Order: sequence, then structure tokens, then C-alpha cells
Amino acid sequence: AFAQLPLEGFDTPGVFPPAGWEVHDNGIGPAAFWVQATGAGPQPAHSAPHAAYLNKENVAAGIPEDWLVTPSFNVPANPQLRFWSRLTLGGDDGSIYRIMITTNVADPFDMANYTNIQEWTELEINPSQTTYTEKVVNIPATYVGQDVKIAFVMAADNGDRWLVDDVMVVEQCLDPTNLDAELVGLDYADLTWDNPSGATSWEVIVLPAADIPNVTPITYSGTLAYHATTTYNGTPLTENTDYKFYVRALCDDGGTSELVGPFFFSTVALGETCGAPIEIAALPYSTTDNTSGYGDDYNGSPGASGCGSTFGYLNGDDVVYSYTAPTNGVISIDMTNNGSFSGMFVYDDCADIGVNCVAGGVGDFAGNPVSIPNFSVTAGQTYYVVISTWASPQTTPYTLTIQQVNCAPPVGLPTTGIGQTSALLSWTNPSGASAWEVVIQAPGAGIPAGAGEPAGTNTNFLADGLTPATPYEYYVRANCGDGTFSAWAGPYIFNTTICEVADQCTYSF
Repeated sequence: AFAQLPLEGFDTPGVFPPAGWEVHDNGIGPAAFWVQATGAGPQPAHSAPHAAYLNKENVAAGIPEDWLVTPSFNVPANPQLRFWSRLTLGGDDGSIYRIMITTNVADPFDMANYTNIQEWTELEINPSQTTYTEKVVNIPATYVGQDVKIAFVMAADNGDRWLVDDVMVVEQCLDPTNLDAELVGLDYADLTWDNPSGATSWEVIVLPAADIPNVTPITYSGTLAYHATTTYNGTPLTENTDYKFYVRALCDDGGTSELVGPFFFSTVALGETCGAPIEIAALPYSTTDNTSGYGDDYNGSPGASGCGSTFGYLNGDDVVYSYTAPTNGVISIDMTNNGSFSGMFVYDDCADIGVNCVAGGVGDFAGNPVSIPNFSVTAGQTYYVVISTWASPQTTPYTLTIQQVNCAPPVGLPTTGIGQTSALLSWTNPSGASAWEVVIQAPGAGIPAGAGEPAGTNTNFLADGLTPATPYEYYVRANCGDGTFSAWAGPYIFNTTICEVADQCTYSF
């Protein structure tokens, strides 16, 4: 017979209490009772023009109690009483404020049948006494489906006054739960939560992890996955940065949940996941790095097949590279200068990481290099190279080198004839080439990016014009004879000497 309690603002001019509402007291101090606030001076409304107002009073004996009682209504699911409260004096003058409830709707002033469901002191109900504060009282679930009346009760002798406005009972807008950040990239994150209130709109705040959320949220309507690319004020998310988010449900009946959070998340660093790999734009490619800069995003075995091992070589920190082949062909993929129990694994789909490899290998306890000398690629296909460790160790240094394979590369032989300014370089010739290119450079300079010095022999090639007592490295590649070259082989290390011949110098230490 009764709906949930609709919004009451006590605004009908000259009508108080509103229809169905009642005003009672305990017979002590009858001079003050609930009235319609003027809306001005010490009796302002929360929403114009009026509010309910109770003046204070001073009595000789006893404690006055004044009651403002709602009409009877049927309690909805997840019931919540919401109203705005304001006092008129600073400090605590001893007033007590209660929310009482009864199922005896036929006799709403039978005080013995009321149950106290909320009680405040002056400083509790309004920490800032002369500012309206919204109060939210959850009605116990035992009353759901029953007809009840609610009483606003003030007990005070010479205490403060009380203003109440915009009263309503609503089906509670339940808080979002299980906040999460599921798909996180370099500059975005898909933020999710559970929706027990059945809301279709939310307020969302995304901000840097150290900031305070006293900001204006954005309103979002859609699926339960908010694709965040900016913070609340439109600042783009940046890679490898810590953030947090809050969310509040906006229910269809106008109610709102509490602001829930924070949930902390971090955008990924380039190379941290397959969703944000380090892209290899062109070959040849070489880089030296350490997995310690990329975090641990994958775990367990690299895959059931094709990986070189089914042990837990993804348990350490991981780095991911991607290469999209421009043409059909063959490439070589090498990991060198790596630590113990490190592995390199190749996939043709992010979903296959930890499932199956298209190539791969491990360095075992000795930290052996891992080489995939001939790997066939298909034009337009993207391949993902993952480097990780068995953990322990958690991290590994590495040099990753990827090159085009057009014919078999040479292999360096021991350098001979080393003097102060020259050396003789030799290499094998597995491809039957008749011409090569050589690059001589300082150690650690990396794989050559351009052409080298032409060489017509692979035996005792003269490297001259060098500096005495200086370390060098060289790379060599074969001319395949069809306008292409093999992969660069190297680096091969040698030092020029201090003296041209062994007995030229003497030393004292």
C-alpha cells in the first residue's frame, strides 16, 4: 500500500508538517516544536525555500524530546535514509540526535515500539555545525518489505537547534567492488569493477598515485571496463608511471554509492609486455640491456613445445621485442653476453607466450649463448622475442642481435700478425663467397649499421692504420653474389701491441 519514502523538502508554503508527517514531543518543554524553517537568517534551507526546523529550549527539569515522524512507507531492498542536517551554534552544547524506526504504523508515537538505529552528538552529526552535511543511514535489512515510520528525534536541554531538509528513503546504491586494472599498456588501462547496484553510470577519478582525489570526476556510461587514456583533467597517461583510480556508482533512482578506492596500477614500460613490445623497425638490429628494467609479467614454462625447455624459464623478469617481417625470408636471432639460466623464446602471437614457441633455447647454468641461426619469416607476420630467466637469478644481462640471412655467414679465425698499427684478419668461407665487407671499430660499438670496407680475400686481410696498444673488434660479412650479404659475424676482439717486436722494449716495475 505504501511506496518507499519520496523526497520531502518541507517546501509547501504555510504547510507543516507535510501531509502524512507528524510532530510529537515527550511533554517536557512544549514551547519548542518542529516547524517550517523560514529559509533565511539562522534558518536557511539546504534547497530553497524551506526546511524543517527545531528551536532549542531551556527547561527546569527533565530532557525535552521532540519528534518529527515520517508517513508510513514500505521498506525497499538495500534501504537507505538520506537527508541533509545543519546546526546553528559552534561547539558541542550537549544535544543528542537520533533516528528511530517503528513497525507500529497505527500508533507512531508509541515510544516503546521504536528502535534506535542511529545516534549522534552535535560534533558527530555536523562536524562543521553551520554547514549542511548529508547524512546517510542504512536501515537494517530486517525491515525490508515491512511498513514502517521513521522519527527524527532531538533530546536536549538548552542545546543546539536542528535543521533537516531533503529527506528520502531510497534503495541503496551499493558500492562498486573488486576494482581492478586488467589490460594495461604504455599509455592506457582498462579499469574494471563489479556492479552490485546494477548502475549504468559511474563517476571515475584517475590521477597520479601520489595525488589527493579532491577533484572533479568524469561521468562514464557504458560497459564495466573504463578505457582510461588520461587522468581526470585530460592529461595523457605516460609509460612506466604509477596511477590510482576511484569509482562511484550513479544509480537510476538518483542515489549514489560511496566513492570507492583507491586502486593502484602502473602503465607498462616499453618492452615490459607483449602488448607494449620494443619494436624492431629494420635489420640488422642489435641491443645490449638487462631484464631488470622490465619487471616480471610472465611466469612458468615458456611453452609446451618448440621452446628448448619446459622448465620455469619465464619466472624471472621479462623483456619483449617485436619484429614484423617486410618480406618472406630467413633471419638469425642471437642472444649473447647472457647470464646463467637465461632463455630466449620466439612466438608468433602474444596469446602463445607460455603455451608454444615457434623457436627458442636456453643457456642453462653456464649462461651459454642462445642462437637461432636460420629462422624463416613470412611477410607481414609479427614475431615476438621474449628474454627471461628461471629465477633464480631474477634477471640477466644480454645482447640481442637479429639479422637477415641471405647466405651462410663467415666465422672468424684467430687474428695473426698483430703489431703496433696492423693485424692480419682471417675467416672461414662457408658460402663460397669471393668478396666480403669488414668493419674494424672500438669494442662495444655494436653491430655495423652500414656497409664495411671491401675485402677480396678471407685469408690474412690486412687491417692497418691502427693505434698502438689499443683494443679493437671487427665484424665481417660475405657478399652473397646476388646483391645481398650474409649476416654480420662478430665481434672478434684483438689488441694492437705496445712494441712492434717482442724484444724491442724493456720494462721496470
